[in-house]
Order: sequence, then C-alpha cells, then structure tokens
Amino acid sequence: MNQESQPRYSNLRDYLALLRRQRLVVLAVTLVFGGAALALSASQEPSYEAVASTQFNDIARDSRLIGVAELPADTNPLVNAAIKSEEVTSLETAKQVKRELKTEISADRLQSAISTRVGSQTIFVEITARWDDPDFAARLANAFAEVAVREENERLERQVESTVEDLRARANVDVTDDEGNVNFGALAAQQNLTALTNLREALDDGTIVPAELARRAEVPGNPSSPKTVRNTILGLIVGLALGLLAAFARDVLDRRIRSSTQAHEEYGLPVLGRVGEASLGTTGAARGTNGRVITPADIESFRILRTNLVALDPDRPPRSVLVTSAVAQEGKSTVSASLAGASAAAGQRTLLVEGDLRRPVFAKRLGINDSPGLAEYLAGTAEPKDILQTVPVDARGRANGASADDEKTLVCIAAGNPQGEPAELLALDRCRDFLEKVTRAYDLVIIDSSPMLATADPLELLPHVDSVLVCARLTTSTSDHARGVRDALALMQERPAGLVVTGAGAADGYYGYYGY
Repeated sequence: MNQESQPRYSNLRDYLALLRRQRLVVLAVTLVFGGAALALSASQEPSYEAVASTQFNDIARDSRLIGVAELPADTNPLVNAAIKSEEVTSLETAKQVKRELKTEISADRLQSAISTRVGSQTIFVEITARWDDPDFAARLANAFAEVAVREENERLERQVESTVEDLRARANVDVTDDEGNVNFGALAAQQNLTALTNLREALDDGTIVPAELARRAEVPGNPSSPKTVRNTILGLIVGLALGLLAAFARDVLDRRIRSSTQAHEEYGLPVLGRVGEASLGTTGAARGTNGRVITPADIESFRILRTNLVALDPDRPPRSVLVTSAVAQEGKSTVSASLAGASAAAGQRTLLVEGDLRRPVFAKRLGINDSPGLAEYLAGTAEPKDILQTVPVDARGRANGASADDEKTLVCIAAGNPQGEPAELLALDRCRDFLEKVTRAYDLVIIDSSPMLATADPLELLPHVDSVLVCARLTTSTSDHARGVRDALALMQERPAGLVVTGAGAADGYYGYYGY
C-alpha cells in the first residue's frame, strides 16, 4: 500500500484530534484578534448619530389639479428624491448651515459629517449627522434639513413668481381683435394667470407645501460607534477562522507522528504494542536498580506485546527479535528490557542482548556489570560464561516486591566496552555464530540494537534474526523517519516486522483503555 496516498484527515475523529493537538494555536489566534478588536474599539472616540427626515413634494402635480399647466413637471419621485439628497450634502448647504449655527467649525468638516439616504417606502430624504457630541449631532441634522427645506421652498416660490410675471405679459392684451378674431394664447394666459395666482396664495397659506421637515432629529442617548460588543464578537469570529486555518497549516507542515493510527499508516507496519510515556526508562518486570516503578497498565501492555509478537508468524513464532528505532530516544531499550522481562515472567527461557554498543544503558538500569559483554566476546577476549548475567524477574509482572516463590530470572548480556568500530564487530562471522547458538539455546532472544537511521549496526544484525520490532515515539518520530525505516527494511530480506508505539498517553485511544 502506498503510504503517501493515504489521506491525512479521513474522518471526524482525525479532525477532532487535529483540533486537540493545535488547540493552543486556535485559542491564541482567536484571543489575539478578539483582544485587538476590543482594544481598537476602546481607543476610538464615541460617535453619535442623529437623523432628520425631509419630504419633497411634486408641486407641478398639485398645480395641475387647480388648472395650472405652466410649471414644468418633476421627474420620477424616487429619482427626484435622490437628486434632492445630493443637494442636501452640497458645500453651499454646509456653508449656510455654518452661518446659521454660528460655529467656528469649517464647512468642509460639517459637510463630511452628513450623509443622506432615500427611504425605499416613504421616499423621504433621511439626513444623518455623526458627531462626538450628541446635542450637536441633533442640531446639525436639523440644521441641514431646515436649510434644505427652506431653499427648496424659496426656489419654487421664485419659479412661481417668474411664471406669474411671464403670464401677465402675455395676458395683458385684448382677447379679440378689431375683426372679432379670438386670441387663444392671450385667453389661455389669462386663465393660467388666475389659476397660478390661486396657487401662489395656496403656497403662502400652506395649503400646498413643496418641501417640509417630516421628522426632526432627536438627541441620541447612546453612541452609534464604536460598537464594542459587536466588534469584539466579529474579532473573535475572524480570529477563530484564521486560527483554524493556522492550525491546519501548522499540522500539515508538522511531520511529527502523533497517534498510533498515524504511526501504523506512516511506517506501514502492524502495531503490536503501545507503551506509555511514564514507562520510558524503566525495565518492566525485570527488577532493576534505577528506582523507576512501572504501572500495571504498562505491565499489561508488555504482556500484550509478547502475545502479539507470536502473531507475526503463527506457524513459526520468532525466537530472535531485533528491537530498533529510527533515531535515538524512542524507547527501544525500555521495550527490549520490558519485553524480555514479560517473556521471562511467562516462563520462557529469555536472553536479553544489548546490541547497542555505542550507547549502552542496561548496566545502570538492571544493576549488572557493564563488562565484559558482547563487545569483548566478539573481540575474542571473553567467553560465554564471562558475559552471561542474571536479573530477577517478578513472575506476576509486578515491578517491585516479588517474593521468592514469584521470582524468576532473566539472562542478560551487557554491551561491554568495544575496542574497535561497533559495526565491524557486528559484521564478524563470530557475531553470526553467536546469534545462531543463543537462538538454539533460548526460547526467545531479544537484541536491543542501535537506531536504524543513525548507524549501520542494525543492518548487520537484521539478516540473522527472525523478526524486527521498530519503536516509534509519538511527537518525536516523523514521517521522514518512517520513510527511512521503510526504505531500509525494504533492502533486507523480507521478514516479519512490527511496530511498537511509545510515548502513548490517554489521548491515544488505543492506549487509554489500559489506564482504565
């Protein structure tokens, strides 16, 4: 199966796991944007809005009702209101407002504080004034509305007066001439003059109103901006969205393996066991002297590992197992010693060999002599009886306090002190003969080897063992490490291989069961 083709997020569980891993990133980005929106709103001066409404009527339509046909008709009411709204915000209107308010504020600034809109239902022109003083905002909106209404009424009054003067000139002639012919133009002018005179009287007494203030602006009680609550909520929403994007980007760029499922997919190996973070550095059921106590959950995990190891090849259960990892600090020594202890506790004749000649740890952890060991034997300076050491093992799988009836032993061989290059020692025929002899003499031989990608040592031992266990530590192993291990194993003769996930915690669903 091609590991590269597997989707990184295939179900809801993967996405929830991503959010759990990147929760701090999401939270940080969300709070930063929410806090920035709150701070920005708090730094702004409060602004108040006051709204006044004006209505502009079609005087030509009203004049036709009383028989006047001389005044030009306005355009569509909605278009006319839009035209009037632009006139309201003109600089000339602003200058007039400045004079009426008797203020030192410039006309340009007054003009910039005003905005208008045409109501879709009423066709009123709504004049909105924005200012940091609520009283002045109301005065400013009313002033612009009053000036606009007054100028519109005066404009129509002048238009009516002009039309009246024109009609008088045309009507001041005889309707009939000397021959008795009727001057229809003069007759129509006299009739329109009469009607227009009535219209002027209607304008004077307020029967017809060209423009009026429909609603005065009131002093606003609350500022219209900044909207602190709204801005903060929007900032949090934007921050959450960007935080999720950052989390996905960070997770995609993060090559570290974070779950047992991901480890299985990246390494392409079956997961035979899972070891908790707290167990790393311990020796399992083998009673060492480093003072570390293993939990019952982890003892059970090594029992499961021992059982699953047989399942790698049920027809030919492995008798020699090489334990390695991609790089250092992935728990291979813990797995080796603990698996050997679990095997010995189960009654198997078990030999634990420290094949990591570069960074030996078993002497300190198990309380055995560091030499002579494997290095001295391969160099020909020690005999088998010189390098074999025993470690007590609790047959019940307890880390401490085993009685004499419960106790069994585990045979160990320490790394020793190599005098030459470790890879050259492991490549000797003497090493191959050694592995063949101990495999025949013991039920299970477990070899703790060096990291596979750091040295060539494991490659020298791989051809002479029955199976391989690769340790992968969560949040330490990466996809690149997994690819390197797959490539290295592919170069060797095919043999059963399994994966042990170390550093597992309660967040890892498979390991969490044993905590229960």
